[in-house]
Amino acid sequence: MRILFAATGEIAVPTLEALYRKNLISAVLCSPDEPGKRGSALIAPPVKVKALELGLPVLQPEHLGSEARRLLAEYDSDTLVSFCYGKIFGPKFLALFKDAFNIHPSLLPKYRGCAPIYETIRNMDRVCGISIQKIALEVDSGDIINSFGFPLDGKESQDTLSERVASFASDLAVSTFCDISNYPPRPQEGEASFSSFIKKEDGILDFHKPARILHAQIRACYPWPKARTVFQGKSLFITGVYGSVFDNFEPSAEEPGTVVGYEKGKGLKIAASDCYLYASRLQAEAKKEMDAGAFVNGNRAVLSAKLGE
Repeated sequence: MRILFAATGEIAVPTLEALYRKNLISAVLCSPDEPGKRGSALIAPPVKVKALELGLPVLQPEHLGSEARRLLAEYDSDTLVSFCYGKIFGPKFLALFKDAFNIHPSLLPKYRGCAPIYETIRNMDRVCGISIQKIALEVDSGDIINSFGFPLDGKESQDTLSERVASFASDLAVSTFCDISNYPPRPQEGEASFSSFIKKEDGILDFHKPARILHAQIRACYPWPKARTVFQGKSLFITGVYGSVFDNFEPSAEEPGTVVGYEKGKGLKIAASDCYLYASRLQAEAKKEMDAGAFVNGNRAVLSAKLGE
């Protein structure tokens, strides 16, 4: 097996390294470098950085058209493995390979699309998973080759769950692609659900919603777009919450958005529509993120505030 590994983000780096150690990678395909903040120098994707460290050839075409296909054909890859690459593969591109597979961070057919980890947290799932599937022309609809599920504790944020997925995916990829004949394709079973691009607006908090939903939203939106409300006319980001979404929540009697106080070890106590939510980390607009205790010390007015107004 000579794999063209198509990936871009940090989540795919452990899988790249694991397959490289098995001498399965012939070349790497990733998205082009992107400008840094405030127009600074271009920043290479994490997969590119690691591939160059490993001495692997890297291709970064803007489009997967005829010129890109011509360049890729020179590497004589017989298998395509994609993991959060970011582009759709057309039939002419797929025709370059004997086999084409995708590594997807959910137990398909759940959460087809581009943001399965976000949806897993936002929907308060108790299990996450990884699927290796055949690539089909309809997004994430291909037959399953192998899969792996693991339990969640209800404290995961988008970044910490991505790290766990990255680790499990590398092991799953090695066991699968080193012995692919032992994994005959099987159709996806059950009704499909979908995930779409995460938008900045997805981080807006509405304290008229139940505390459990807000707890999940805050974790799902970290590190981007960060859940936010309004305090003293400016954005206030809530970047961490206390406890598990599966815990019992304390009932609230105050108006939603009312800050009741601060509890050491838990955070800023805020009333939602039904229960209290504890914000453990906060970030004022244009300021650094900090734990709730430090934030309260520098912003005493928050202890009598009604957030969101």
